Amino acid sequence: MSDNHELHTFLRQVSEEMRSEYERIYKRTREDPGTAGDEGEANWARLLKDWLPADIHVETKGRILAADGSASPQLDVVILAGDYPRKLRDKKLYLAGGVLAAFECKNTLRKPHLSKLFSTAKAISRMAPGRKGNFYGESFSPITYGLLAHSHEWTPDNTADSIDREIARLHGTAAHPRDIPAVISVSDLHTWEHSLSPLMPLAPEPDWKKDALISAGAGKWSYFIESNYMRWRPLPWSYAPGEGPQISKERPNPIGELLLCLLCHLGQRGFDRAGMADYYRKAHLSGGGSVGFQSDIGIRQRSIAT
Repeated sequence: MSDNHELHTFLRQVSEEMRSEYERIYKRTREDPGTAGDEGEANWARLLKDWLPADIHVETKGRILAADGSASPQLDVVILAGDYPRKLRDKKLYLAGGVLAAFECKNTLRKPHLSKLFSTAKAISRMAPGRKGNFYGESFSPITYGLLAHSHEWTPDNTADSIDREIARLHGTAAHPRDIPAVISVSDLHTWEHSLSPLMPLAPEPDWKKDALISAGAGKWSYFIESNYMRWRPLPWSYAPGEGPQISKERPNPIGELLLCLLCHLGQRGFDRAGMADYYRKAHLSGGGSVGFQSDIGIRQRSIAT
């Protein structure tokens, strides 16, 4: 699949718009950081409105309200389900049951932002009850949460590896996979996506291992999983056609990867997004699977009570 596909052209135009907006906003950041931040959030909100399905709603600024009355930290962009009450869409306390996703937005990603992101992710995952009965519902947060940035503070020669290391460190501190941000997207660099793989059910394990997992807080019937982040990396060597993982040698568009990631999560929530998500994969927007590289950072095994 050639990246001359029109979809790639459309996304390159979006990336150029984001780059241009970042340069414009950055010039005035020191004069008025508050306005600069608001403009950056508006850019991301507009992008999501333009590219996500028309039956969902994108709002800026607000907190998520849990059924018990507790509220999340303030969020920059919130995505609401199509059945969210019209009367309440302009209220800045969003009912958790109608929130599909939420994001922090940064003009320039800095290292402390990642620490705050992981801390807030845990709070967001507690805003709505987890879904029982399937691997996705029990493993991922009921509200997809992540960070969107125009650019970053790292120097070009070690940017991605530096972010890898910080994500790996923070990933290792999480007590449960649903407490981990689903996606981190830097529009001029990469998109990092949290990925989980079920390895085997607990039942076939030897008694000593079952006892150890149960005593650690896992249920009798639990998944044994591998948790990691994925981002694109260049191939270390070339494969002949039909051999090897067939990973793209060219970096996928980070915004395209972000959109595919969000559509996949929306599809898991019972929304019919499979068609567009599958099309995006076939058009080579993905940074994982057949056109990406699964990084070896932050791999941990966990048991998830069911």
